[in-house]
Amino acid sequence: MSSRKKILLKVIILGDSGVGKTSLMNQYVNKKFSASYKATIGADFLTKEVLVDDRLVTMQLWDTAGQERFQSLGVAFYRGADCCVLVHDVNNAKSFDTLDSWRDEFLIQASPMDPESFPFVVLGNKVDVGDDKR
Repeated sequence: MSSRKKILLKVIILGDSGVGKTSLMNQYVNKKFSASYKATIGADFLTKEVLVDDRLVTMQLWDTAGQERFQSLGVAFYRGADCCVLVHDVNNAKSFDTLDSWRDEFLIQASPMDPESFPFVVLGNKVDVGDDKR
């Protein structure tokens, strides 16, 4: 068995307010879901250890406020990110349309070394919630 080197992976989760960023993070890390909505103020993070190619990777998942008034916090939270997950609500077309601006703002604030090849993941959330249940 090869030696396991610990690696830290910083992942930023972005998207409009109410698209389910916090629920997504809590479900992935803690396997817990809450149907009640409580807006994130500023930013918060959780960690999860995963084994990738026999290496222990500590994922630091940063959940950010979707409100525009908190976007100025970006520089401090986005710097050093290894990946960015852009989340939208599949029942809300506007939340998908704003992903380009979230991506652009992230690239400005985070200033990654190679913006053209920086990894982004687009995630459609709330597929289990129909328009009639909103």
